[in-house]
Amino acid sequence: MSEHAQPPIRVSTIIPVYNGATTVGAAIDSALAQEFDGQEIIVVNDGSTDNTTEVLAGYGDRIRTIEQANRGFNAARNAAIERATGEYIALLDADDTWLPGRLSKTVAALRRNPAAVLAYSDYERVDHAGMIVERSTIPAHLAHAPSMNEILTYWWIILPTTVTMTRSIWRRCGGFPTQASAVDSFMFIVAREYGEFEYLAEPLVKYRLSSSELGPDKWVPDVFIRHIRERYGARASGLIAEIQSQYAAAFASKALRAMSRGNRKEAVRCWLKVFHYDPLYAFKLMHIG
Repeated sequence: MSEHAQPPIRVSTIIPVYNGATTVGAAIDSALAQEFDGQEIIVVNDGSTDNTTEVLAGYGDRIRTIEQANRGFNAARNAAIERATGEYIALLDADDTWLPGRLSKTVAALRRNPAAVLAYSDYERVDHAGMIVERSTIPAHLAHAPSMNEILTYWWIILPTTVTMTRSIWRRCGGFPTQASAVDSFMFIVAREYGEFEYLAEPLVKYRLSSSELGPDKWVPDVFIRHIRERYGARASGLIAEIQSQYAAAFASKALRAMSRGNRKEAVRCWLKVFHYDPLYAFKLMHIG
């Protein structure tokens, strides 16, 4: 290779962004700062109406940019991966940042295990100012790569922004589902059918928390649950029950906060959500009491 020749592309870093002008620069910078030869960065501007376009233009040819009408993050990811040239796909959300070594360590884990199709890591939670709220966030009983039975029994914590996977597994899984936002977890479960996972216990990502007011309203799991039921049936009953239980508890907490503020309408809405996810929730509370 000549002195000025570029190394072959091994990893395509995928960053979807929608109205993320205030954070996407930090995400891109954290990818550019990785000590890794052979990375391409593809950013999909998913119909932003703020000045995201201008921010992306400032990076020139250091990134590849795709402009599209707003279709959701999973559709944006799919559009980028269709154009990707790397053997591996690394996911990065526009409001998160990678820590040093995130790319090289996840790629190395995949290379060490020929049976592995996906590697992911622990992460740190940070607030909107970038200050660490919590380190090493994955519970001890989930701090290992899951078997197929485990991933259908427990709600496994795999953040997209921590994931590096083979591009071939994305194709085998049919890409990310686009029927609703934030069902990327479904594709990760399907991916486990085709190969092993590698888990890196150290935090390699800073995950930015959304508004605490959103709580369980940030992601509606109904479409995800429907996908799981259709594909796995009773085998995934443990996973579905855990998701429903966690959502019922989260909406109950939100209902109590609304009641304490005198917001009766919001409290009623949240209690209806509680009974949607767990009709026996009130009975269980009385039994515990």
